[in-house]
Amino acid sequence: MTGDFEPWFAMIAIGSLPHTDAEQAVKLMLEAFGEVAAWPQLPKIGFLENMYAQYSQGLPGIRVDEAAKRLWFQVDDALPEELESFYEAVIAEDLDRFAISGEYAHGLAAFLGGAFASDLESRPYVKGHVTGPASFGLTVTDQNRKASIYHPDLEQAIVKGLALKGAWQSRELRKAAPGAKVVMFYDEPYLHSVGSALISVSREQVVNDITECLAGCGADITGVHCCGNTDWSLVFATGVDVVHFDAFEYMEPFVAYGPDIARHLERGGSLAWGVIPKDESVTSITSAELVSMLESGFDVLEGQGIDRGLVAARSLVSPSCGLGPASMEVAERALVLTREVSEAMRARYS
Repeated sequence: MTGDFEPWFAMIAIGSLPHTDAEQAVKLMLEAFGEVAAWPQLPKIGFLENMYAQYSQGLPGIRVDEAAKRLWFQVDDALPEELESFYEAVIAEDLDRFAISGEYAHGLAAFLGGAFASDLESRPYVKGHVTGPASFGLTVTDQNRKASIYHPDLEQAIVKGLALKGAWQSRELRKAAPGAKVVMFYDEPYLHSVGSALISVSREQVVNDITECLAGCGADITGVHCCGNTDWSLVFATGVDVVHFDAFEYMEPFVAYGPDIARHLERGGSLAWGVIPKDESVTSITSAELVSMLESGFDVLEGQGIDRGLVAARSLVSPSCGLGPASMEVAERALVLTREVSEAMRARYS
């Protein structure tokens, strides 16, 4: 846990943008986010930029049909040999095996390509992102539509593969921004379904899988993002540094976890308040209204005995989720609102 991380309402991106010009998207990210520079995921470019396909390269048994927009694990007689080759790379810590190519991440390629080197030199933090193991394992199935998380061999390969996807990114981000600390987020949208009658995955398994990814990604600061409501005690149990939640839609159920939040902050953790909406709401809401929403959340935590100043010191501000599905107008307005809220909160608590 990085107890010296006190962001004081710094802006942080979840990752995706609706743009299809990678250099334009990187430039926008760097202009919008001052302290925490992040590379943009660009899902509107094509299926390979989908948040599951994007991290699939190098995983054993993976198959991609770009034309059909389909991704799956092929469980057949060839899988044992692919698993053997995969684990040889894992044991050797061959990070190049887990590279994310430019074909799958145009924004990352542009970010790392050198055109923005002078800008990145001055950034204190640089952020990468990976799809989390629970969401990946529950979403990507085998050829018979059985979720891969229910195949023990595939589940473990997913965890180790995604951990090393993070480690590869951490290495490359340090090359691009040698003076920056690396922040690595694991995005877990599917956590909202964990614990439901439809998902037979234990809490212990989910916590262990995410914890292993966080421990293996090589970052200075780790994060977990969930854009829906979930059992937040599960997320805190991973020991992650930054917990990101949708504060616009789910403020009330999140702040109800006061004891977990208190322990998280006391051990040096931070909260990323996704208070800026990701949809057309941004065209009618004001930054003053969003600041008031944040303050209401602070009020609840303070009422539970959590020091308001500590919450402020350990808070970041962000959009509630990725902006990839939004229109350009909505995405760019969301970034403006994020900056306005960040500046307003810093003025209040400076």
